[in-house]
Amino acid sequence: MRVRTRAWLLLVGCAGGLLWAGGPARAAQVPGRAGAPAPGPGRTAAAPGGGSAAVPLAPAGPTPAPTPRADLAFHGHAVIDGDRMEVRLTPRDHGPAAVPEASVRVRWSVGPAGAVTLSPGCARTGERTVVCGTGALVAGQAGEEIRLGVRLRVPAPEVTLEVETAWNGGVTDPDRTNDRLRVLVLPTGDEYSF
Repeated sequence: MRVRTRAWLLLVGCAGGLLWAGGPARAAQVPGRAGAPAPGPGRTAAAPGGGSAAVPLAPAGPTPAPTPRADLAFHGHAVIDGDRMEVRLTPRDHGPAAVPEASVRVRWSVGPAGAVTLSPGCARTGERTVVCGTGALVAGQAGEEIRLGVRLRVPAPEVTLEVETAWNGGVTDPDRTNDRLRVLVLPTGDEYSF
């Protein structure tokens, strides 16, 4: 056979193989080739080696649910009368999601002289620190009031009270300015609101 005839037969054989496999349109859809769409759910990829058998792709797994968002806030009052400091604290969930449970940490700058009076669900975690559970918080509503009573070790000209979320119940809080507070309380017998 002459060289020109052989080249022509080879070209015809290649074109026939391409048409048998689905033609140029099918060839353009093989993943990994320029301009080929990526396989998605329900699509198939070409078999390795360029054969015509289709290999089914595993469907994509479920998309994880987004983390709920809830704006936790703490408001309350603190008063120093002599050597005794009283704190009343109310948690609030501004929503949009409910919070199954959260906890608040309260810390004061002056150490107590003995036991601390605590609401149920509170525990001392350090000399000057208490952590209290809030219970379940409904979106748009206030929770149960938390009360703390501390007898100060020494009469202090001022006490700094720090209030912050210790645990947010697994929600995302978009506004941390209303659940991290520092309050300066003077021993005047007046209530300081925060």
